[in-house]
Formats: sequence, C-alpha cells, structure tokens
Amino acid sequence: MSSRSASRMRIDRVEVRVLSTRYETGFRNPHLEFPGKHAVLVFVSTEEGVVGVGESWCNGGDPGSAVTIIESDLAPRVIGASVSEPERIWQSMMATGVMSLKGSALYAAASGVDIAIWDAWARTLRQPLYRLLGGHSTAVPVYGSAGLYADGYTPQSLASDMAAAMDRGCCGTKIKVAGATIEEDVERAGAVRRALGSGPRLMVDALFKPGVADAIRLGRALAPLDIYFYEAPTELRDLSGWRTIRRDTGIALSGPEVEAGLDRYREFLSKEVVDYLQADAIICGGVTELRRIAALARAYRKPLTYHASGSAVAFAANAQVAAALAGTDSIEMHLLHQALFERLWEAGWRIENGDLVLPEIPGIGVDIMPDSPVFAASVPEG
Repeated sequence: MSSRSASRMRIDRVEVRVLSTRYETGFRNPHLEFPGKHAVLVFVSTEEGVVGVGESWCNGGDPGSAVTIIESDLAPRVIGASVSEPERIWQSMMATGVMSLKGSALYAAASGVDIAIWDAWARTLRQPLYRLLGGHSTAVPVYGSAGLYADGYTPQSLASDMAAAMDRGCCGTKIKVAGATIEEDVERAGAVRRALGSGPRLMVDALFKPGVADAIRLGRALAPLDIYFYEAPTELRDLSGWRTIRRDTGIALSGPEVEAGLDRYREFLSKEVVDYLQADAIICGGVTELRRIAALARAYRKPLTYHASGSAVAFAANAQVAAALAGTDSIEMHLLHQALFERLWEAGWRIENGDLVLPEIPGIGVDIMPDSPVFAASVPEG
C-alpha cells in the first residue's frame, strides 16, 4: 500500500453520541418496563474525511459507562491506526482489559468502535460491508420481534401486531414469555399461532427468567404450537439447566445473545445446550469477534441467528455479517426498538418474501453523522 493510500485510511478522530428515545406505550418484558432506550453510537473519521458509524450495547446501565471506556481507554489506541487493520486494532483495544474489571463492558464498548472501523473501511473502498466480508448472499431471513406485555394488551392485540409483521414480509415472529402465568402465555402464543397459520415461524423468548422446572413446564405447554426455537429459557450461567430443558421439552433452544467474547460461545456449543447459536455484533466484540463466532458455529454445524434490538445501526451491522457468511439462520427485527430505522428504508433496504434484502451501498448501509440534529432532539430516560 502506498504511503498516500495508508494516510487516507488513517483514523484521526473518534466521537461518541448517545441517542435516547422515550416510549409512552407501557410495554414491559419479563423483567422490566421500557420507559425508553439508549443507543451509544460511535463515529470513526479518517484523514480523508470518511466517517464510519458503530453502536455499543448499553442495556441495563448508564450509557455514560460505555462512553467513558470508549473516550478514555479505546480512542487513544485507535487514533493514528488505519481502518484497513481492524484485527490489529481489536487486539489493542482488548489489551486494555488486562488486570481490569471492565469485562463485558469493554467488549460492548469495543464493539461500537470496531463496527465503525469496518464501516469506514468499506466506505473507503466503496463496497457494501457484506461484500468485503465474504459476499455469501444479498438477503437474510428476517423475523419480527416484540410480543411484549402491557396492561390491556390482549392476546388478540398481540396476534394482530404479529400478523402485521408478517404483512410486512417477515418470515415469522417472536414473542416474550415468562412474564405471566403459563396459562396466559399459552393463550398469547396460541392466538399468535392462529393468526400466523401453520407455515410461518413462531419463536418464544423467556429472557433467562424461569427456573429449570418452570422452563420445562412452559416449554411442554407451548410445544403443540410448533415453536421454532425457545430462546433464553433459564438463567444464563446454568448450562446444565439448559441441557435438561432441551432434553425434556424437545424444543430447539437458542442463545446466548448477550454474551461477550468467543470463549463463552464455545462453551455453549461444546456443552451442546443450543440448537441455534445467537450473537449480536454490538455486544460480543463487534464485526471482528462476530466473524470468529460465526466460524465457530459452522465448525459445530449449528446455524447462527442474529440478535438485534438496538438502533438501525445495530440492525444493519448484524445484517451485513449475516449476509456475508454461510450458516446464517435469521436476523431479528425488533418492532418496538426502531430508532433511525426510517433511514434504512430510505436507503433502499427492503423486506420481501421473508427476507431482508440489503442494498448495494458502501459500508453498513446507514447514513448518520455525529452532528446530526437527531442527537439534539434526543430525549433521555427519566
């Protein structure tokens, strides 16, 4: 590479913005209500003026924690490096975690930086990221995800919303369970199955809440509804419990979705507790680590389904990896968490015949800049 080419790819600035959205719906999952949601967006700029964007997961905490790690620990290691060297930069970022307690927070923070670097590199080369990563496909099966709880939100209302997702072209839907009694959850899931008919996928997500015995009872009660997979059926760390649930319900399990780093995914695979491995680029360590997780899933002959409940940046980043590599089962499109999604449809993303179809545009396919007025209009939770 010439010195001029290297110079134009050199990173000269890292910026972080927090996009906050307030909800007035009263929706809740099995653990908590959603008054709103934060998206920590990371912008990496090169000396040539190319700007890449990524996102860092910050659920369950103050987004300021991710911002601090990015600005204080990661940015100094990134500035001056080339966007054409994401692996080397990733290793340098991870080195800040040695002898520290940052743990998963470091992975989430580094995820946003890493995605932004890949986006900037693909934009510099004027390539969609999925082509730079392998170009396996231009489309990925996509399902609509929500199925939350709310006062007055009847099984019929839920079924209507899930049917609307099918009308948009999704291959199936996923609803939350374990936030009500087993009888109520069966009624809710049954209403959705009747609305969908026998063909489309119906998935359920217990969000790690039930104990093993309750998870088995719930799974057995739902089994007649032809459940495609049962996500996060019990506590995240209880892998022996996962194995028991898988054996005793006969339903395919999916997870772990919120784990960080390759080693935890290897454990889920080596202990044979999932049928569908589930990962998310904004949590696990970015595009760089997600590629390794995808390769590991292929080695174990397990399909990979992509979790996505952040902004359009998170959705697009996961979709680019999902399209790039063989072994993809599906990607989640959350029907409540839709920050910036209008930018996808305006840019040419579309859903048809059960698939998310990626446009032929450079990078991850989302245009937003750090000086965008959406950040000034952002509403914090409170």
